[in-house]
Amino acid sequence: MKLCVLLGGPSAEREISLLSGHGMAQALANRGHDVTLLDPATGRVMRLQEFTSNPPSVEPPTAVELGKISMGTRMLDSLTSAAVQEADVIVLGLHGVPGEDGLVQSVLELLGKPYTGSDSRTSAICIDKHYTKIILKDAGIAVPRGLIVQKGARPSERHAAWELAKVELGIPLVIKPNDQGSTVGLTILREESEEAFLRAIDLALEYSGKALVEEFVDGHELTVSILGREALPIIEITTKGGFYDYFHKYTAGMSEHICPAQLPSELASAIQADALKAFEVTGCRGYGRIDFRLRPDGTYACLEINTLPGMTSTSLIPDAANAAGISFEELCERIVQAALPQ
Repeated sequence: MKLCVLLGGPSAEREISLLSGHGMAQALANRGHDVTLLDPATGRVMRLQEFTSNPPSVEPPTAVELGKISMGTRMLDSLTSAAVQEADVIVLGLHGVPGEDGLVQSVLELLGKPYTGSDSRTSAICIDKHYTKIILKDAGIAVPRGLIVQKGARPSERHAAWELAKVELGIPLVIKPNDQGSTVGLTILREESEEAFLRAIDLALEYSGKALVEEFVDGHELTVSILGREALPIIEITTKGGFYDYFHKYTAGMSEHICPAQLPSELASAIQADALKAFEVTGCRGYGRIDFRLRPDGTYACLEINTLPGMTSTSLIPDAANAAGISFEELCERIVQAALPQ
């Protein structure tokens, strides 16, 4: 098949998207597909040889740098270019906004082009962490308590958010952009300081129109990858110092994936069942990843749904697939096949 891999883009996760897209493109080329790569932020169309000659940086971009990347008419021109029009399937290696928020999916739906991952409606739902939690809670899935601080909130509203958070949610707090991933713009606030709280809010709002403030769920970091309608083995993530941030996620050797996670079978089954329920009630399709935190007392909370999870050499879903006996090439092939009209 002719495949066009979209990667890069103008989000805070641009570099990771470049790595994910390249990995998928190489795997699919190895399966015999005719693969073209397209960065919709720049309009650059590449073959694998061109891309690999200039590997991307894995350093997270600043908010200022993000502002220099075009996401206007150039993005639309890219999505309606010959590289997209001539492809049988569009492989989405994009992360963040736009890419994971339904915008790109909406354009591809209007063009009638099959693409990998969840549809535009589900993508728009799941990119909004706060709204997703409302849906999951209504479905009976435990989620962390939290609140939203809007960009442009008045000083009195920001102060009220601090007072509510420290009383209702307690310290420590997790403060992050409401619609970004890869822990970009995230702070774990461990001190009872309004000044530090407001700095964390400002950092989150550099990357999003909303800052999500949540209770800190202490315990083990778990994630469940979904492929089709199958929950893959649970992964427990441990890090070498610090929390599972951008650095630990994408630096080789700084985190360890224990797969399958060493959990009692009943608990593991319950978490996998909730992951599948979360996937289904939000309308996800193809593949995805559901993140959890497991408390010492055995209770757990669902943190978020990733509709286009990372596919880099240090990413989680390839590890989970491998534990289930699915190679990276087969994983990418199954993701593409799921995008074809049934």
